[in-house]
Amino acid sequence: MIAGPGAARAVKAGALVIYTGLAVALFSGAWVAPTTSSLGLSGDAQQIIWFLGWPSFALAHGQNPLFTNYIDYPAGVNLMWNTTALVPALALAPIGHLAGFVLAYNVLMTAGVALSAWTAFLLIRRFASSSVAAGVGGLLYGFSPFMTAHSLGHSQLTVAFMPPVLLIVLDEIVRVQHRRPLVSGLLLGVAAAAQLLIGEELLAMTAVLGLLLLCLAAGLYPGEVRARLGHAWRALACAAIAFTVLVAVPVGFQFFGPQRLAGRVHAPNLYVSDALSFLVPTRLFLVAPSPATAFADKFTGNTVETTSYVGILLLALLAFISIRMWHRQEVRLAALGAVLVAILSMGVTIHVAGKVSSMPVFVLGLIFPLLQRYLPGRLMLYLTFGGWLALSRLPILNNILPSRLMIFFYLLAGLLIAAWLSDMKTSPAGERRFGLLAVVAALLMLVPALPFPSTPNTVPRFFASSSVQRIPAGSVALVIPYSSAADARAMLWQLQAGMDFRMPEGYAFIPDAPPRGWRLSPPPSATQAVTLAIADGRASPLTDETRLQILGEWKAWDVKTVVVGPMAHEQEEVDFVTGILGRSPEQVDGVYVWWGVDLNSSS
Repeated sequence: MIAGPGAARAVKAGALVIYTGLAVALFSGAWVAPTTSSLGLSGDAQQIIWFLGWPSFALAHGQNPLFTNYIDYPAGVNLMWNTTALVPALALAPIGHLAGFVLAYNVLMTAGVALSAWTAFLLIRRFASSSVAAGVGGLLYGFSPFMTAHSLGHSQLTVAFMPPVLLIVLDEIVRVQHRRPLVSGLLLGVAAAAQLLIGEELLAMTAVLGLLLLCLAAGLYPGEVRARLGHAWRALACAAIAFTVLVAVPVGFQFFGPQRLAGRVHAPNLYVSDALSFLVPTRLFLVAPSPATAFADKFTGNTVETTSYVGILLLALLAFISIRMWHRQEVRLAALGAVLVAILSMGVTIHVAGKVSSMPVFVLGLIFPLLQRYLPGRLMLYLTFGGWLALSRLPILNNILPSRLMIFFYLLAGLLIAAWLSDMKTSPAGERRFGLLAVVAALLMLVPALPFPSTPNTVPRFFASSSVQRIPAGSVALVIPYSSAADARAMLWQLQAGMDFRMPEGYAFIPDAPPRGWRLSPPPSATQAVTLAIADGRASPLTDETRLQILGEWKAWDVKTVVVGPMAHEQEEVDFVTGILGRSPEQVDGVYVWWGVDLNSSS
């Protein structure tokens, strides 16, 4: 039998190597050409790649890494309201500057999945006696339907290695209590601050899960919790102080700085778990019959956010494990926590087959008092209602997309699977074979469709050549295709050019007029409307009124250079700019450039 600290470290290292190998294999399409192809889809990935490049540029040039006017000039963007991951961006800056930020992005996404599985393994290993069983549990979390779907472009959600770390420290504070309160409290505060600078939404979701589990523990085992309360309160107080000190500046800038948003950032009750989505696979799965995917297309939101597929096999297995091992404290907490997470992921009102009912989700909690004989029914009802109320009404928490809570369903499901596999070590051989087959069959249903998508990111030679330096440093260049939520290629081109120029365009959250309060594309302009219409093949004759309006916009933006790059309807875009400026461009390294724009002489 393997024993000792050295062997334990070897097992942990081995698990990390295995998870990394699996992640590289899953995302192999991008790793064939990792400096030019990005993992997943375009759009969000292009935005994240730009966000990876900004902090190191800002710090090197004496600018604020939390704010930029290099996109959406002149008002700029408050990056704390966006998915800017400051910690990963700074950690990956050497890779980005040496080999390109597309490679840095691929490293981030691949390492995010592998590290998430690994830290889940470390968490689950605290409750499972078998490293192999804990490894399976970590696999379910790190390679869950949630992680594979959001790997299409949401790094703020798939770099999810800190939530298990936070839960490990919370377990130390509340249950184990081997460390001094000051030490464990500081660890929790620092870890939470790091997660805030990786992804705020995931931190908020982790806080929700932690609070649910603490309430369940207090309700199920009040005596044990009461005995540990003094130590826990001291540690949590230290954590709160450390966290507040560390995040005061970025959070203060977010809520009191320029270009802050107001209200909810997404439409409520849209990105939720449909009542049938737990059983019906989307087209993102390897085993997904056409009738099932056609049915799943009815769910509200979009396919990437429909991450609640568990499958009938895994659901049945989890129910069996929960009943069979109900006497185990960690099984009770994990099972009840998973049920709460699944219910809360359903949003404000119940959705069935894509149809939005008027019935609030919390009514599902009314079944729990009927099961009081078997579980804490009233407590589950209170937590269902309280969680639903908080997520639908409380500021900040109501910005959590409910469907994203499912990440923790897979974590808790992984713990249940690991507990059962560990327990089977002493079971008869036949039962062990049945158990392994059941787990393998259930997990195979969650394998994503292969090959995993990757997107080529072709940058015109101009932006990597010395020619781009003819654009005055720090000046404003209008780059077409116009960057917006529909197409953010120009942001990658700007990054490739070393952020030598600003742009009046960009794909980022910025304020907008009430009642919405936010938008993802630049403020409405004639420039945006016309260039996007041309790109879509909807060009119309340019009137004198529109030309004067566009000239006024370019003058207000202080545009000094206009660049048209490779795109659909490229010649029409060139003709459009030529008509605005009254002169032809220079063709340089694969793009068309109008140098030295002097708007005062254009008429």
